[in-house]
Amino acid sequence: MNLIVYISLFTNIIMVGVSLITHFVTYPSFKLIKSSIFSEFHKSYTNKMLFIVAPVMILELISSLLLVIFDMNDNNTGIVLLITLMLIWFLTFFTIVPIHNKLSVNYNKDLNQKLIKYNGLRTILWIIKLILFVGFCDYLATNFHEC
Repeated sequence: MNLIVYISLFTNIIMVGVSLITHFVTYPSFKLIKSSIFSEFHKSYTNKMLFIVAPVMILELISSLLLVIFDMNDNNTGIVLLITLMLIWFLTFFTIVPIHNKLSVNYNKDLNQKLIKYNGLRTILWIIKLILFVGFCDYLATNFHEC
């Protein structure tokens, strides 16, 4: 398998793991943070998560784009993976980030529930992308043209 395929697969696996931990541990724990310190906690949390997640997400995007560009057989495999990733990015930046922006000002139970719900959808999309990727791995390994 070539390096781009490995990078794309590895970043997808990382994001599934991060998303699962965030969904089942972090976001539900928000309700346990005292309201007097929630805003400070949330800002610290989002800054730290951005430092960890942003490089991985960018690397996942770049490697996914390269899979589309250098697919020798025009099988649309890379396109399916990229479309799934675009849905994840759309959900992240147009739904989840705005909820985080509101929560950074003041904790709200209903917003936190929305955050959990939309992150659940995002987690499912990342898992679907990973399942598709693993299913396409042999194809990608044999049909991906080196850069």
